[in-house]
Amino acid sequence: MNVSSDPPELEPGEFPALAATDSSAGPLDDPSAGERVIRGGTMRIGSFVGQIALSLIAVPLMVRHLGADDYGRYVTVTSIVFIISGFTEGGLMYLGVRHFIALEGEERDRYLRNLTGLRLVLTLVGLVAAVVFTWATGQPSVVVLGSLVAGIGMLLLLVQASYSVPLQAQLRFGALAVLDLVRQAALTVPIVLLVAAGAGLVPFFWASVVSGAVVLLATLALVRRDLGSLLPSFDLHVWRAVAHEVLPYGIALAVGLIYFRLAVIVMSYIATPHETGIYSAAFRIVEVANSIPWVAVSAGFPILVHAAANDSGRLRYAMQRMFEASTLAGVAIALGIALGARFIIDVIAGPGFQESIPVLRLQGLALITCFLVATWSFGLLSLKRYRALLVSNALAAVVAAASTFALVPPFGAQGAAIATVAGEAVLAVAYLLALARADRTLLPRFGFLWKIAVAAGIGALAGLLPVHPVIAAVLGLAAYGGVAFVLRAIPVELLNALPRRSS
Repeated sequence: MNVSSDPPELEPGEFPALAATDSSAGPLDDPSAGERVIRGGTMRIGSFVGQIALSLIAVPLMVRHLGADDYGRYVTVTSIVFIISGFTEGGLMYLGVRHFIALEGEERDRYLRNLTGLRLVLTLVGLVAAVVFTWATGQPSVVVLGSLVAGIGMLLLLVQASYSVPLQAQLRFGALAVLDLVRQAALTVPIVLLVAAGAGLVPFFWASVVSGAVVLLATLALVRRDLGSLLPSFDLHVWRAVAHEVLPYGIALAVGLIYFRLAVIVMSYIATPHETGIYSAAFRIVEVANSIPWVAVSAGFPILVHAAANDSGRLRYAMQRMFEASTLAGVAIALGIALGARFIIDVIAGPGFQESIPVLRLQGLALITCFLVATWSFGLLSLKRYRALLVSNALAAVVAAASTFALVPPFGAQGAAIATVAGEAVLAVAYLLALARADRTLLPRFGFLWKIAVAAGIGALAGLLPVHPVIAAVLGLAAYGGVAFVLRAIPVELLNALPRRSS
């Protein structure tokens, strides 16, 4: 695929600064930018651990309170709304980061305000589409109403994402990490209060509205000095230019969201509420863990964008190191889930969800490829390979859909888990082939994989020990990390980014 086959950038007459490829990128030109990205990614992962801790307060209470049937409906609604948000988000966040780096002054302010206005309108349209879809397909009224309420919460979060663009582009990872925690805390508190009040299903959707409003206000307070105006703009001329560039990637992103959540939506139509609930309990855990690679890898996106335009050698180096780190982390999380699945389900869902344990172990395998998907996705995005992203995601969606319809009737929730893993694996391979077509020098070197395999095999032996699952997981991960360190499978950049005691 030739670069010229992709949609052009915004017209130079519209935003002249975009015509330049060697403009200063501020902190991105600093030699320490790579280390800042590693520390920033680590910081955001640390914040994510805090979010998980907050989730461990709210989610088990909600699952036990709602039961398998209602919790399955809750996950169905949130999955539908999330997919709709993919179509309306359309990659505007990453487009905003790229142009925030390239533009300056009034042009930058005008662009971001129009980006916010476009996202606001698109999300409102998507909200209506979600409600109409659930009503037209015969979902219960509680699901239809839940789609409306959860859609409002998603609207607030997407607008917040537009205003957080300056934080992303300026590598202000501390602020982003705090906002992540604020969002989760603002979601956890209402859920706990609703459980204590014995609320029904619908009020739980309003918790996302509260969370979205709180984090939006916090973001506005942080970026007020970076923007000349916080009011969205509705300039159709600018919107056409934005749509021209973002449409192919937006469709690709939306299709990518579909394949991962397709199984739970299809199950709500072809499986029993109980089977859907069993799958949903495991899916919700993996969905949370699935955010880790995107949070971590997105920290390096500004550097990839800058390197793609100015320094091909730096781009190759960054992609290789991100691949190594992603593989290391993905296998670690999959191993931890496999060893601790029984304990995780007991804590999150309770004794009524023992059937979710093998489902969780199967779904955990998808986290290995999910890290690779995140890495290669940002690489393709930095190269503007939107059509390659679209074709790859469409292929994964077809595989996930076909596998779900084929495997759920005979195998239930475990069949849906296999379908999800299959879709994720196909996507990873498709992205790798797309990178090869774009630039063969970006193909990663795989020589270190045997070290990861040896470390994972030794770590997995902890599952044979007659100990509590938590102890098995701790021992297994310690063995995995130790062997990986001895075999020098850990990228040196990660080791250098660790804090050291001063002499």
